[in-house]
Formats: sequence, structure tokens, C-alpha cells
Amino acid sequence: MAAAFAHNPDLAVIAARLARADAQVASARASSIPTINLGLGHRDGRKREADFGPYALAPWESRGQFSWEIDLSGRLRATTRSARHARDAAFWDVHAARLQLASRIAATRFNLYRFNTEIALLKQSTGASQETLQALRARANAGIIATSTYHRQQAEHEKFTRQLVGVNRLRDITVVQLRTLVGGTMVSGTTRRQLPSPRDPSPLPLPQLLKASPTLLAAEARVRSAFQLEKSAKLDLLPSLRFKVSATGAASSLTRPYQVWQHQVGPSLDIPIYDPTRLAKIKLRRAETQSAAAQYRSAVLTVLGEVDQARISMQSRREQLRIVQRELASMQETRRYAAAQLKAGVTSQIEYLDTERRWLDAKRSEAAIQQALLIDHLHLIKALGGAS
Repeated sequence: MAAAFAHNPDLAVIAARLARADAQVASARASSIPTINLGLGHRDGRKREADFGPYALAPWESRGQFSWEIDLSGRLRATTRSARHARDAAFWDVHAARLQLASRIAATRFNLYRFNTEIALLKQSTGASQETLQALRARANAGIIATSTYHRQQAEHEKFTRQLVGVNRLRDITVVQLRTLVGGTMVSGTTRRQLPSPRDPSPLPLPQLLKASPTLLAAEARVRSAFQLEKSAKLDLLPSLRFKVSATGAASSLTRPYQVWQHQVGPSLDIPIYDPTRLAKIKLRRAETQSAAAQYRSAVLTVLGEVDQARISMQSRREQLRIVQRELASMQETRRYAAAQLKAGVTSQIEYLDTERRWLDAKRSEAAIQQALLIDHLHLIKALGGAS
């Protein structure tokens, strides 16, 4: 799992969004910090003033400026809080992606364990079928049984072989999928057959579930971010105060003293009277807030539905597993009885093989139900935010 978190490319994309969110927080903070600028330029022109004749402007101009917007309304602080909430959303997106990746890896491993179990069962049945086929061939050659009986068993044997080839293909594909999920590194434990027995996670109250699911936490952070952006847009309608210090000097040469210079110090107040751009921005931010709130409500209902569906599915799978295990217990007795009768010559080989085939189908059904139960368990764990 550690290798998957370190090398999975999809997870790296989500983590890059978190780095971008950190940069956006730094950018929002920078808007409230004073700015200092220096400049140097060349100009060519003339200037006329009242009671004075025109004169040529000094061609070389140097300037410096200090500017600071004083956040009296709190607009810049609201923008910074919005960026922080957006960063929280990206943070929980990373956790949700890690949980999703862990769930996919576990589900892929459970598929692998199931295929290993089926391969072992099919190899056992194929080996027994091969022995039976050899015995029937000898009897058919001796004229004891009809050749149709031998060909029927041969067709059954080829069916087992075909199923074994198909399951081997699925198993190899699953190994490739698992290797892709962990970022291309080698995986271990690919020959394991035993499926673990899941236990039911403890139920979580709704307030605790809302704080445990990274999907819900990310959606909640987006609502808070959108609300702060809307607040910032509304505060942008209020007057803004800026303190500025600037100095400008001009000379005919870069090496000569300034011939003309001026400096300015003082505050400036910007009072918006009618700005359709700002008004339209408020409507846009309000629509984004409503959209984020609707997405949060949808996410809550989705998670609650996933929890209920997973619990219902787990209960049903457990009941199915108990039924198939009782079926296997009865079939095991039938299988031993059929084998004893076959050795005693009371029953035919075909009847015994039919019993073996039904026992194999039941064992494969048991493995499939166990794997489905584990998948439902994973869905429940993921819906609960990883709580077990």
C-alpha cells in the first residue's frame, strides 16, 4: 500500500492539486501585503505650462513606489479564508483518493485470491477427471463399456480444461491490474488463496459520519470557500482605502543629477457608485455558493445511501454464504457416499462425475460469495470514511 501511495500516477495528480491550492493560499495572502516597485524609462517629448513656454522633457526617468491597500472592509481577508477552505477541500480530496485507491487495491487482491481458489479447485477436478478418463479409455478399448461413455467423459474433461484456461487468464489480468494500481512496482502474495473473514464495522451516528468521510469534508470545505468568495464580492462594493508613497526623478543623462523630481505621499479612497462588473460578480458568486451547497446535500445523501446499501448487501451475502456452506456440507457427504459406491461397483462413473461437478460448482459459488461479501465490506468501509 505504501508503494501505491508513493508511485500511483492518478494519486500524484490529486496531490498536485493540493500543491496548487497551497499556492493559491499564498497568492491570496500576498494581496494584503504592501508592494514596492522600482522603474527606469526613457521618454522623448515637450511640456507646456501656463505662463511658461514649451520645454523639452528630461529623457531619462526613474521612479519608485510603495503601495498598500488597507483592508478596512475585510474583503481581502474573506478572499484569503476562501483560499484556505479551497485548500482544505483539496486536502480531503487527497484523502478520498487514497481511500479509493486502497479500496481498489483490496478489491483487486480479493479477486486474485478468488481466482487462485478456483484454479486450485479446477486443477483438482481436472486431475481427477484425467484419471477417470484413462480408466474409461482402458475399459472402452477392452469392450467393457461403450465408446460413447468415454467420449462423454472426454468432453467433460475438456470443459474443465477450458474453464481452467479461462480462470488462469483472468488471474493473470488481475495481477497486471494490481501491478498498475501500485504504480508499476512488483507485487507480492499473488499465490494466496484464502479469503479473509470481514467483521461488521461499528455504526456511526450522522454527525460523526459527516466528520469521518473525506468526500463529505471536501464538499463542506467547498461550500465554505464559495460562501467566502460571495462575501468578498459583496464587500467589494464598499469603499477601499489605499496608502501610496511615490517618487519620480528625471535627468538628461543617467550619470547626471536629477533635473526634475517630485514625490507624493497620502491615502486614496475609492468609492464605487455603480459598477455592473462587481454586481454581476456577486450574482456569479451567489450561484456558485448555491451550487456548492446542492452538491454537498447530494454528497450526504449519496454517502448515506452507500452505507445502507452496503449493509443490506452484506447481510444478504452472509445469508447466502451460510446457505451454500450448508449445501456443501450435505454435498460432501453425498460425494463421499458416491465415491464409496463407485469403488464398490454399485454406481456408475457418470453418476459419480455428476456429483463431483455439482460439488465443484458449489465450491466456486462459495468462493464467489465470499469475494462479493468482501467487496461489500470494502464499500461500507469506504462509505464510512475508512472507519472499521
